[in-house]
Amino acid sequence: MNSTKKYLIITAIITSILGIAYDIYDIVMWFMAEPAYRSSTFYVVFAFLEIVASIAIVVLLTLAIWKGGVLFRQRYGYYMTALVLSIIFNLFSVTSVLLIITMFISDWVWVKPEKEEGATQNTSGKSKEEKIAELRKLKDDGKISEEEFSQELMKLL
Repeated sequence: MNSTKKYLIITAIITSILGIAYDIYDIVMWFMAEPAYRSSTFYVVFAFLEIVASIAIVVLLTLAIWKGGVLFRQRYGYYMTALVLSIIFNLFSVTSVLLIITMFISDWVWVKPEKEEGATQNTSGKSKEEKIAELRKLKDDGKISEEEFSQELMKLL
């Protein structure tokens, strides 16, 4: 997993926890307000649902990046489920924005493949283009056949 993606997901977890704390504060303040000044009951019910969803988001994201993110590909469903929950409950929250950004960060790790033991090494110091030009010249001069040219070209490529 890309370290940038990992840190953005950790930041999303932290902002989701802060969102839980704010929702709890909102619910407490709703109950402490006088009945005449309270907003509708739907507001409190939605805040409870938002707390449950945020807890689920925190758990799913934590499972998605467990053990340093080495299992992120295998647990990609956890990440996507957390993203969908976050978008459903609050599209413009910091958590949703961070998770949407992480979707566009590549998590592929590019590793240069090791040379095989039986592979021929470039001892002449010539580039592939120079070798292809030599092969083409040998073919044009009639020193090698079309089949030999194709085989040598495939070896180079």
